[in-house]
Amino acid sequence: MSLAEDIGQLIFARAATVPGDTWDKIKQASKLYTTGYAQNLIDIAQGVKDGDIPLEEGKMNAINAELLLAMGIANTQEITLNEVQKFFNDAIGILKTAINSKLPIPIL
Repeated sequence: MSLAEDIGQLIFARAATVPGDTWDKIKQASKLYTTGYAQNLIDIAQGVKDGDIPLEEGKMNAINAELLLAMGIANTQEITLNEVQKFFNDAIGILKTAINSKLPIPIL
C-alpha cells in the first residue's frame, strides 16, 4: 500500500466515527423542536378560539413560536458544523503526522 492509500485509510477510519452520538442527539432535539412548535401553534389557536388570547396577540405568539423553531434549527446547524470542523482538524492532523513521519526533519 502506498503512503497516500495509508493516509486515506486513516482518514476513512476517522470519518466512520463522525459524528458519534451527536447524530442521535440531533434527531432527538429536532423531534422536540418540531413537536414543541406544533404544540405551541395548537395552544395558541385554542387560546384565540376560546377568547383567552386576542387575535393580534395570537399572531404575535405564532411568530414567536416560529422564531423558537428557527433558533432550534440554527442550534442544530451549529452542532453539525462543529462536528465537521472537528473531522477536518483530525484529517489535517493525520496528514501532518503521516508526512512528518516520512521527512528527515518534521516541518508540519
